[in-house]
Amino acid sequence: MYHRIADDPEDPYSLCVSSDHFEAQLRTISETAEVVDLDRLTAGVAGGSPWRRYQAPGRARPARAQVALTFDDGYADNLLTALPVAEALGVPMTVYVTTDGLDSTKGYWWDRMALLLHGRREVELDVEIGGRQLRISLRGEKAAPTALVALHTCLRLLAVVEIEAALVVIAGQLSAPMPEPKRARVMTRDELRTLAASPLVTIGAHTVDHVLLSGRSLAEQIETMARSKAELESLLGRPVRHFAYPYGDSDAFDAVSVEAARRCGFETATTTLSGRVTRLNDRWRLPRRMVRDWNADEFAARLWAWRAA
Repeated sequence: MYHRIADDPEDPYSLCVSSDHFEAQLRTISETAEVVDLDRLTAGVAGGSPWRRYQAPGRARPARAQVALTFDDGYADNLLTALPVAEALGVPMTVYVTTDGLDSTKGYWWDRMALLLHGRREVELDVEIGGRQLRISLRGEKAAPTALVALHTCLRLLAVVEIEAALVVIAGQLSAPMPEPKRARVMTRDELRTLAASPLVTIGAHTVDHVLLSGRSLAEQIETMARSKAELESLLGRPVRHFAYPYGDSDAFDAVSVEAARRCGFETATTTLSGRVTRLNDRWRLPRRMVRDWNADEFAARLWAWRAA
């Protein structure tokens, strides 16, 4: 699982993989596994495993594992940087897109928050989050990264309008204009059409506004899933059959989310829970592996460890 392919010196959430490392990773994975699209990877789920058991030396040669590449959120560098590398190597990829971000210069709230806090020293913030008044200290060299994690953990629980209001308060207390994360730009609709035109690319839905789904009503969850699906299908003129839960960890979605994904007609739904896909998986709770900015050697070691666990 990837988010951004970018040589960005500011990467507070460790979401970026450099372009050189990305190419090295794709070459490495192509040598050690069969890279397939998401449809082929999940075809064996609930009936036939796309991952084959490793066979001990002396037995028949083991089949190559099948792997699918996915990207979350819909950053512009998925088109501008990732796609040319993937096309040059013939590697398919699935991109899960949050539709409200398309054509917006605002970017995602967590990227704006990172820019607001970057380099801040000797400042304290008083912010009301979820009905609780919090004091956030930015005193000390490591205070800003710590504050960023704390704020992200608290803010992601809120409705989008509440998150935006909290960011306005933070910007006001810092006497700073609301920044635009230009390096972390989201695709435009035209760019998404260009990306989707590649025969190697599958587009999936990622809700309308990247809201944390867990704890919300079935109607609310269906609304944001179904709207994102319908908007993407209208934009691209093709069915959108795959979905990724925003944030994707065990606190980010629940049984209601799974039911909503099924009712919306998605054939699969992916999480950010670590694991490999087997025939025993639930098609609407598929695990993934997060890829970091690793060089070829470290990535190869990770691939070997992942195949064994």
